[in-house]
Amino acid sequence: MERRFESYRRKIEASLKAALPNDTSGISRVMRYSVLGAGKRLRPMLFIAAYESLGGLISRAVLRIACAIEFIHSFSLIQDDLPAMDNDDYRRGRLTAHKAFKEDIALLASDALLNEAYRITLENGGIEEKLRVKTALELTRAVNRLLEGQEKDLSLSRLKPRTLSELDKIYLNKTAALITCCLRIAGILRGVSDSRLNCLSSFGQRLGLAFQIQDDILNVTGDKRALRGKRFSDQRWGKITYVSIAGIKKSKGIVTRLIKEAKKDLEKIKNLDKGRLLGFCEVILRRTY
Repeated sequence: MERRFESYRRKIEASLKAALPNDTSGISRVMRYSVLGAGKRLRPMLFIAAYESLGGLISRAVLRIACAIEFIHSFSLIQDDLPAMDNDDYRRGRLTAHKAFKEDIALLASDALLNEAYRITLENGGIEEKLRVKTALELTRAVNRLLEGQEKDLSLSRLKPRTLSELDKIYLNKTAALITCCLRIAGILRGVSDSRLNCLSSFGQRLGLAFQIQDDILNVTGDKRALRGKRFSDQRWGKITYVSIAGIKKSKGIVTRLIKEAKKDLEKIKNLDKGRLLGFCEVILRRTY
């Protein structure tokens, strides 16, 4: 499975380099810096895995959609790191976009990435026009939920205690929305039924929630070098997280339970080659950064 995922990653990296602008403008430089900065590519890889699991074949057109997903993820990370948001100095082991360049150009580059994601989706001639529009609509809905989740996330301070159920609502938007979107787009492009699409959505929500809770855990327990400048950042900013409410042990138990429930969602989907998506469940459980 690791060999398959590495194959996905290589194809995605090559497609990202081809899709990004190569001129020397400041905006283009920040776009390349942010997108090509050693990301895990989990979201576009999940999309491709789901698409293949539903009987699809990887093509240039499919990889363009994978690029659009990664562009939106990078857009969200640039904005999440800004001084007005989380005010982080490091991302993926190196300076954040606004630190490596300037805050104004980083913000413009994030906007350009969002715009480019929609453009390469709607101009993707290898996909039927009706499906391109549906895909773009799924992306816009996911971005709206990202923005809503980010707004609520900004209020997570110790002065405003939260319950786990309240955190879930924020995390389902902040993190799970784009992960769920990857699965839904794969289902839409493959023409699955509404019931199968709903199961894919449920799988994505559980997977996304588990991913974010694991982030909370790794913020405390993760490798210091891999998390350069990010370890204990939640504590420094006084943010409410799963760990601050439930502790590490209980949080790990919740992640395990969510992954088990996500696997059950997959069992409900007919005509699905589950191996690739089950592999992603293990990636979430085993990741260290």
